[in-house]
Amino acid sequence: MYLNTDYIEPTELTGYVRQRLQDLAVNQFRLSRFLPDRPIDDIDYRFTRGGEGLIEAATFRSYDTPSRFGSRPGAVRVSGQLPPVSRQIKLGEYDRLKLRQASDDAIVNAIYDDADRMARAVAARMELARGEALTTGKVVINEGGVVASVDYGRKGTHTVVAGTPWTTLTAPALENLIAWRDTYRASNGASPAAALTSQRVISLLQRNAEVIAAIAGTQTGRTRVNRAELDDLLASEELPPLVAYDAQVAVNKQTVRVIAEDKLVFTADQAPLVEGEDGDYAVADASEMGATLWGTTAESLEEEYGLAGDEAGIVAGVYKQPNPLSYFTNAVGIGLPVLANPDLTFSADVF
Repeated sequence: MYLNTDYIEPTELTGYVRQRLQDLAVNQFRLSRFLPDRPIDDIDYRFTRGGEGLIEAATFRSYDTPSRFGSRPGAVRVSGQLPPVSRQIKLGEYDRLKLRQASDDAIVNAIYDDADRMARAVAARMELARGEALTTGKVVINEGGVVASVDYGRKGTHTVVAGTPWTTLTAPALENLIAWRDTYRASNGASPAAALTSQRVISLLQRNAEVIAAIAGTQTGRTRVNRAELDDLLASEELPPLVAYDAQVAVNKQTVRVIAEDKLVFTADQAPLVEGEDGDYAVADASEMGATLWGTTAESLEEEYGLAGDEAGIVAGVYKQPNPLSYFTNAVGIGLPVLANPDLTFSADVF
């Protein structure tokens, strides 16, 4: 099997799939706002785990006395190898025969469609990894011959279970949220900026007795508050706004949620969207919590790919097998989401 350029150059196909991943990050796989994509010219990741946490206060001193020494925050150097993630699809002999009357443009369009489908498959797997990192503070891989576990070292107090499931509408949900916010504050010196959760959890909060009483009192007979009322209550209690996230992907033909329906995840600020020269938006590559690192694949180093100086990131190309005659469209990347400041996340199982 060898790289084929009869219909499309790998440089063009790679540029196309990279743009598609940017579009997905803005419109569908939105966890990249929390752990944004960042290309690195390497196959290894290295970062310092820890972050500043609470700010250490200086001390006043009398004149003509030396300054007291400060201290650096405890930090742990973490390193490892970025695992490859890829997907290919075959345009076989029978399919080529069916297309033999088609124009070259039609075949090129079919290749673009396949590359798009494969790139979305790679993006979906990375989104699953982001969801796992945010909810558990680690990423565990056991597939395709890769067995690996990366623990980012989040505090145990940042992974909790509600004492009373929120499916019980008399559960102290508002009290829970305040207590969890206080734990987050104690670790970081600031409140969380967002609360990622499912639409079902939001609906449970709208029907929660403690929430209704806080908004309308106990004698109104109301059984539900609207979303605006809930949002106003959370803001008045200095709780983070709720961000509904219900993305799902297919794994071995089974539907899997990126973040489980029963989870609520506190996070720091999202990375902003930036407008490009063409008017399209992309996610900035800066976040307090960490990033999704995309390294340099072996394919990108091949001269035929024409990516000198731009190797890092997902790549795509068409490969040809002569016997039996087959074409394969392949999208491949190496990468991993990394929580450099894991305590800026907090996950609660609420039912």
